[in-house]
Parts: sequence; structure tokens; C-alpha cells
Amino acid sequence: MVWAAGLAFAVLAPAVLVTPVAAEPYLAVRAGAKCSDCHTNLSGGGKRTPFATIHAHDILHDLDLIPIPAGVRPFSGEITDWFSVGADLRVRNTYAFKDEPDADGRVSNDRFFRDDLDSVEIDMERTTLYSQLDLWPDLLTFYADVQVAPGGANARELVGILNNALPWGIYLKAGRFFPTYGVRIEDDTSFIRSQTGFTFDNPDDGAEIGIIRGPLYAGLSVTNGTSGDSDVLLTGNSYLLFDDVPYVRNVLAGASMARQSDDRYESAFYVGANLWRFTYLGEVDIISDSNPDTSPHDQLAAYAEVNLLLFDWLNVRGTFDFVKVQGDNNQNRFGIGLEPFIRRFLQPRLVYQASNGPVHDPEGIYNNANLFLELHMFF
Repeated sequence: MVWAAGLAFAVLAPAVLVTPVAAEPYLAVRAGAKCSDCHTNLSGGGKRTPFATIHAHDILHDLDLIPIPAGVRPFSGEITDWFSVGADLRVRNTYAFKDEPDADGRVSNDRFFRDDLDSVEIDMERTTLYSQLDLWPDLLTFYADVQVAPGGANARELVGILNNALPWGIYLKAGRFFPTYGVRIEDDTSFIRSQTGFTFDNPDDGAEIGIIRGPLYAGLSVTNGTSGDSDVLLTGNSYLLFDDVPYVRNVLAGASMARQSDDRYESAFYVGANLWRFTYLGEVDIISDSNPDTSPHDQLAAYAEVNLLLFDWLNVRGTFDFVKVQGDNNQNRFGIGLEPFIRRFLQPRLVYQASNGPVHDPEGIYNNANLFLELHMFF
């Protein structure tokens, strides 16, 4: 079969309860800015650029609630003209709800609320430190994204980036990084991330070439893929982001393809737009898996979210997840959340998610509900 795909160091403030909001694509659609405008990693996520710092209030719509004494400037992450840092500190307080199964291990699979509080946990979701060394400013950059945990540190991304040196907006990237694919929402448990395998826990070693020109982004990456075999992982991702479109303001449209092995291929299609104070975002992934060792096979994953900006500072978000699996194994998930930006460095979240799956679920793996209390500190 012929397949072609085109297209460290930071000092943190005292610990508080914190959690995820970085790399939120709805902010790009709402602001009309590409991933590369706000992030050092040109395909999105991770350390924020000076553009994101300078325009933080316009992008985040923060409440500006905490009074700052006159003459005090916020930290920008710039240490010198050549070296800068960033960080994300996140903890999640989770209230998990489940239903008691009957004698056959069956529960209702069509419920938004569950009856029994099963557990309460406070977890450090992620502490990530970013560093950027500009060997030649705006041309050659060494970038590091390191996740710190009680058990040690894990380098998620260690890359060299060559940008603005080649014609037509072409860039080159090599090292360890996240292969470019789909909409990079922060939630790794979403089916479009967990079922396709492109999460923030799965970096890979390889190289990427891309082009950023006008409204266009296109990238092609070749990475190791499954360790120990003779195959490679090929991914391609491309999108157009138009701003100042009549009525809808900004429009995002993109597609991705991935060859994970001879037995598994994936393709994604995603769109985003604005209407009044609403920002819409959605992705559909088609999964073709003929490996006899992985059964039942996922066939399709879908995600949609609607964001409503109230009072010019409060984001109200509704989400929907769906995965189609062989047999009677389909799953879905609904969520609703309140997400105000208190200040440019601080955002709390209150999120409720309900998951539904196969009715035979004695452990409550597929049929459950979670209430998250979160706060995210970042710079």
C-alpha cells in the first residue's frame, strides 16, 4: 500500500492548587492567531512567545482581579536576550462518582449524574518547565520541555528549531517532540487523543519539516514509532486560519494523516469558528486498524466543544466526546465547565464530566462521572 502525507531552569512561586489550560486551541480560534504565534514549538503547545506575553490580556480576557502595585511589572520569562524560561504548574482535585452494578455487573449507560461518591483525590497533574536558548535569535533555537514529577524528570521535548532561514516560510525541527497531528487540545483523556495515540505523554524522536506562510500551516514529521521494530511513524498536519471573516470573525479548517504501522492508519478533519461570543471547535478521526492482536478495533473518534465568553472574562465550555468501537462497545462523554482567567498567570476551573460506555461495567471504568476543581499557574 502506498501512503503519502503532505502537508532548563525556572523558579516557581509557592505551590497552589493548579491544573491544565495551556495549548488551548479555542484561544487561537477566538484570537485569530496560529499556534506558532503564541508558542515556541511551531506546531503548538509548551512555552509561550513574547507575542503571547505582550497580548496576554487580549488573548486570555483575564479579569485583572488581583491588584498590582504601581510600577510593578509582571515577569515575562526573559532572562537575557538569548535565554528565556516558562512553566506550567497544575494540580487537580477530583470527586469521582459511580453507580453500584447489579448482580450481573451491569449499570445504566445513559446517565449524566451518578449516585455514589466513590473517591476524592488531589493530584499533581503536571509540573512542566520550559527553556529556550536562541543561538541565533529568530533563526536557530534550542528548546526544552521537561516534566518534573516526584519520581524524577522526563524530557518531553528536546529540539533544535531552524526558522526564518529558508525561503517560503519553511522551518526544520529535529530531536524529541510531539508529532504534528490534529487539534492539540490539552485533555489527553479525550478520545481524539487517547484513541489515536497522539497525547502529551507520547513524544517521539525524529525530524519535522513545515511551512508557515500567511494563513497556512503545514507540517510533516518522521519519527521512530514503535520501539524495536523496523518501521517509522509518519504524520502530516495542515490547516488554514483566516481572520476578519465577515460574521464569523475567524475560521480554522485543517486535516491530518498518520501512518502508525502497516496495520494502522489514521486521518483527522477539524474546524473552528466564531459567532458572536461563541467559539466552536470540532474534530473527527477515522481509524483503520487491521492488526488481529488489537480487538475490538476503534473505528472513529469525534470531539466537539463550544465556548461562550461571558462578561468578557468568563469562559463557559461545553464538550462532547465519542468513540465508535467494534461491537457494542461505543463510548461517549459530556462535560460542562466554568473557566475564568483571574490574572495572566492564574486560571481556576470547575468542570463536570459524565462518561457512558458498555452496560457490563462492574468496575465503573466506562460509566462514571467526575467533578474537577482546578487551578492553573503559568508563565
